[in-house]
Amino acid sequence: MIGFVNALIQLRPLPCRTGLLIGLRESIAYLRDPDGFIADRNRQFGPVFGTTLFFRPTAVVGGPDAVQEFTRVERSISESALPAAFTALHTPDGALNQSGNRHRVTRQGYSALFNSSNLQSYLPIINHHMNQFTSSIAQRGTTHIALDSKRLCLNLFAEIFAGESLNQQEIEAFISYNDALLSLSKQLPSFRRGQKALGILQECMRSRLERFRQGKIDGACFKIFSDNLDEDNQPWSSERIATATVLMVWGAYIEVAALMSSCLILCKKNPLVRDRILNEAFENQLGDRDTSGSLSDWDLPYAEGVLRESLRLLPPAGGGFRITSEDISITGYKIPAGTVVTADPRIGNFMPSLFPEPKAFEPQRWIAKQISEDGHQQVSRCPFAGSASRLSKEGWFPGGIGTHGCPGLPLAELSVRIFLVRWMQVIQSWEGSAEYAASIPYTLVPIRIPTDDYQLNVNSFSSS
Repeated sequence: MIGFVNALIQLRPLPCRTGLLIGLRESIAYLRDPDGFIADRNRQFGPVFGTTLFFRPTAVVGGPDAVQEFTRVERSISESALPAAFTALHTPDGALNQSGNRHRVTRQGYSALFNSSNLQSYLPIINHHMNQFTSSIAQRGTTHIALDSKRLCLNLFAEIFAGESLNQQEIEAFISYNDALLSLSKQLPSFRRGQKALGILQECMRSRLERFRQGKIDGACFKIFSDNLDEDNQPWSSERIATATVLMVWGAYIEVAALMSSCLILCKKNPLVRDRILNEAFENQLGDRDTSGSLSDWDLPYAEGVLRESLRLLPPAGGGFRITSEDISITGYKIPAGTVVTADPRIGNFMPSLFPEPKAFEPQRWIAKQISEDGHQQVSRCPFAGSASRLSKEGWFPGGIGTHGCPGLPLAELSVRIFLVRWMQVIQSWEGSAEYAASIPYTLVPIRIPTDDYQLNVNSFSSS
């Protein structure tokens, strides 16, 4: 014990900026430009630094060494440190608000949603929605990609998880709920709108749950959650099932819509990507748009590389926020008890030691070197092809790391692979409208996604 105390005494304090009203200034700077804030502090201090986020003292850790140490001490970093409005709207049934046995039981209850058998069962629904979505855009010749993707994903994941698509009131409620999550105060009108929206969504899921029990609709969440036992070994209550379903649809829709938009933004600058995706799909017999195929058919390494590069270069968010309950150390820095700690993937995403030429969009960095049928290694023009395929979990964690990492990443990646193939099959080229030639407008908090008015103009096969 004495040795541990002496070790803590010898640790360095976290490097950080200081000055008048620094907590307020740091919090506002982060809210204005989260990615730029993290990159700037990383350049100044390195991958571990102190700051103030959401008006609370925060330790930001990134890079494999620091993240590995973060996972080692994670049991001491369990209590949620999300803003008060987010905490209230996410409810006690939300996994992000939970710790200990309750959190373990909730995550265990989610896990079956994303096993191979259930992912296979979702394929026809995903393929149907992606076909309709891409064909409609091809016919119109234009799309407000973020807005349209959000509406698509709301209906897609509502059908998967809750048995049927949403009506207009429910769509608007989900959007109001998402917009309210990072209200700076529970006294603001945006928070009250979020509370009202949550009530509407909980009631709609309770109604769907009752119809599920009557055999009138399906719904993966209803089916799986109805068999779950809580931390007291009792069946999940109807309220917990309904609320967990709301949160599952919310978590899926905004993340996938953001990733769809990011993929198209990056791919439009790289026209050869489309040919590679189409060739890969053809080789896997995915040319028939009405055939959803099997999970193995959608094992598309290049398309997966595209979406992973999009997650790396345009990450939808940073890490989660938890409070350490005791003094801890990470890479020689002392982090006092009561400090918010976040493992941020954006730091590692641009480390040259992990990603050579880190600012380059290069899907082949994710593709392991392949051997052809004649036994020769296939040659890639990318000098660092396959380098990212060997990264440890501490070097690549787009959905977060540790016990609070995103459980739905396999479904998100499957959905976007299907989207990319179906988009490329009907649309030849796309470009942002003229008013956005200089820069793309983004909503940055809580999720990076283009603003609803950002428009893509497309050329389909029939119009070109």
